[in-house]
Amino acid sequence: MADEDPKQRRFPRIAAEHAVMVTRAGPETLEAFAKTRDLGLGGCMFLSDEPLGTGSVIELLISLSGRVVRTTARVIYENASDRRFEVGVEFLRLDPADRELLQASLDSGSSGRTT
Repeated sequence: MADEDPKQRRFPRIAAEHAVMVTRAGPETLEAFAKTRDLGLGGCMFLSDEPLGTGSVIELLISLSGRVVRTTARVIYENASDRRFEVGVEFLRLDPADRELLQASLDSGSSGRTT
């Protein structure tokens, strides 16, 4: 399990609630909506009704500032939390334009809630 001390992060995260579509391919395909709890250039944490599997590679579509940020991510940790799972992921692939949008949102402190 990853150390959750924010000072240890390469990319700090801020509290942010944004709608996210989670897709896991493979033998047990999963598509589900979730909401982020925190967000940074290197990854995010969201709540999931289903365990995704530590180490799993997933696709995320994150609603941010009226646009959609598409990223491939790896599940770093899962913690059971009241019949749901806190899922922490690191971004593996993020297009430069999406990275700029994410950085602008973080810089402006726009942890504003979107759906």
